[in-house]
Amino acid sequence: MEVLRRCRGRKVVLAPMAGITDGSFCGRYRNLFGIVTLGALNLDSATLSASREMVKRGRREFLYNFDNFEDIVKKEVEKARKSNALISVNIRFRDFEEARDRIEILGRYCDIIELNCHCRQEEILRLGIGQALLKRENFETLRDFLKGIWELEIDKPIFLKVRANVVPVEELIDNLSKVERYFHGIHLDCFNPGRDYPDLDYLRGIRSYFKEKVIIGNNSVTSLEDAERMLKYSDLVSVARCLLRGKVRWIEEFNKKYKEEDYARH
Repeated sequence: MEVLRRCRGRKVVLAPMAGITDGSFCGRYRNLFGIVTLGALNLDSATLSASREMVKRGRREFLYNFDNFEDIVKKEVEKARKSNALISVNIRFRDFEEARDRIEILGRYCDIIELNCHCRQEEILRLGIGQALLKRENFETLRDFLKGIWELEIDKPIFLKVRANVVPVEELIDNLSKVERYFHGIHLDCFNPGRDYPDLDYLRGIRSYFKEKVIIGNNSVTSLEDAERMLKYSDLVSVARCLLRGKVRWIEEFNKKYKEEDYARH
């Protein structure tokens, strides 16, 4: 898989955090991650308006003027490149036609396009997007979004950021199997309602069906041991909030361990 090769043996991904993972944040972690993720970025007026509403109630979000979108993207990606990682961008939109040109811009500067099927904020759910895209009644919207991005022929991998247990794993597999030609990877938050540990059974179900896709496991990965457990069913693992608590050292140790193992194998 080309994406994995380009990660240079680094198996940890920086996941998107709304209003936090901009170019400067991503760029400060030099040679630590295989992929860093910008966003979530809003690509149409509906999602940008939703973000403004979220900011009013105290949530951090990325707000910007669409007139300067390409300049903003170019500058943020340039800052993120200091990480020496692949640059993914997590995107939200309701109106594909309005978002189309901005997706093409992102395709020119980023390495991976990641469709947000994960956000659970009420302002986004009211638009029928975010994690709502995982529900069977919104399948046609998800299909149309993915097909539309695919047909832009931007020649960049398309990933989905999804949340576990929004629907049963069998339902999610059934839905995604119908559109699997349009995406290359699944970034799964192993959300486990009412529990403080990830749902690895859900991850195992996704891995067992989508063997040809890049699978990124996410949720409560804060140590080398957590990462190794998740890697049983994924190609990569991702982290987010642990960085805000300064938990970085274990990632350096994790990278070193896997580099040594790769060297020993070859």
